[in-house]
Amino acid sequence: MNSNQLRAKISGWSLSQTEFAQWLQVSPGAVNQWLAETRAIPGPVVAFISLFESLPSSLQTLQLSQVKGHSDMEGMYVIEFAGSAGVGGATLTFKDGKVYGFDLGGGIYDGHYRVGAQQGMTDVEVVVKMPAGSPSVIRGIVQPFDWTVIAKATLPNNVTSSHVQVQTNMGETITAKFTRMRGLPLAA
Repeated sequence: MNSNQLRAKISGWSLSQTEFAQWLQVSPGAVNQWLAETRAIPGPVVAFISLFESLPSSLQTLQLSQVKGHSDMEGMYVIEFAGSAGVGGATLTFKDGKVYGFDLGGGIYDGHYRVGAQQGMTDVEVVVKMPAGSPSVIRGIVQPFDWTVIAKATLPNNVTSSHVQVQTNMGETITAKFTRMRGLPLAA
């Protein structure tokens, strides 16, 4: 495989060079060197492409949508939210389909995300473990023991900031502003 063939494949899959690099878990610089022909395209990369192209088209489409979905969402976010009993803030990290973080009230966030049924949207579900004695923005609930809130939202891909409605298992919808602070560092 030569650089023109690789460039055509990346373009045909509607991936950026950065998305292609993230998919292969290599640096964008390595992909640039392959395309500039300053380094040969490694045999394992050629084998990966060949194997990928041998998949049924439906599986190729699914894989590419996951690559696009993850690269669109992966990163670190600041969340500002408001419920009936006040406001709060949190940080969340989106990586490899998982979401994790914490909020100012001591809540610990663990969950997942996936490309949604709607084009250009990502579904997020997070379990928030609230510590005993910590008040929630949801009706000001305070429990004498650790407890959980399940929060679900659909976020638009490729935006730096968005207001969304977050559904909770407590029967209250929370308004949240998601702001992307930065992408994740690439592995060396």
